[in-house]
Amino acid sequence: MKKFIAALLMTLCFAGCACAERVKYEYKIVPLGSLTSLQKSKGASQKTAEVEGLLNEKGSDGWEIAEIFAVRTTFDPNVFFAVMKRPVE
Repeated sequence: MKKFIAALLMTLCFAGCACAERVKYEYKIVPLGSLTSLQKSKGASQKTAEVEGLLNEKGSDGWEIAEIFAVRTTFDPNVFFAVMKRPVE
C-alpha cells in the first residue's frame, strides 16, 4: 500500500509539473570587447567601468547574463561576448 501511495504522489507531482507554464526567453549576444586591459594595472579601472556600464544598461532593460565566452584570435586572445537573455512576455 505504501508503494502505491508513493507512486500515486510521484505521478501527481510530475503531472503538475507538466502543466506549469514554461518561461520563454529571447537572447542577445553583446560584445564586451577585448578584456586584455583588465589583466594590466594601466587602464584596468576604465575598462572595468565600461563593461560595468554596459552590463548595467542591459540589466535595466531586463537582460541577464546566461553565459560569457571568448573568441580567441591571433590578434587578441581575450575578446569576450556575453549571451544575455530575458523573459518574453
